[in-house]
Amino acid sequence: MDKTRFIVRARAEGSTLNDFLTMIEHSPGLELVDTIGPAGKPHTAVIAIDAPHAPSFEQRFSNHSQLIIERDRPLSLLDKTMDLLHRSERNSNA
Repeated sequence: MDKTRFIVRARAEGSTLNDFLTMIEHSPGLELVDTIGPAGKPHTAVIAIDAPHAPSFEQRFSNHSQLIIERDRPLSLLDKTMDLLHRSERNSNA
């Protein structure tokens, strides 16, 4: 099944992110992909959710006062660089 990935960050220091990760630990369709930060005190987590459940998850936590949850999007720097390269090649051939 396709998965949608989300980045989850705490708005402030504390146990909020750990509490969230504990809460979702045994949730079906949710997978902890990675955490970023010191062991036992991560500040950011990447989670994957079954695609059909992603919109409801996103809506449920969109206005959370202590967490920032956003869809994980691929980095696009390479795409922009390639576009500029192709554009410069087009201009040099004119």
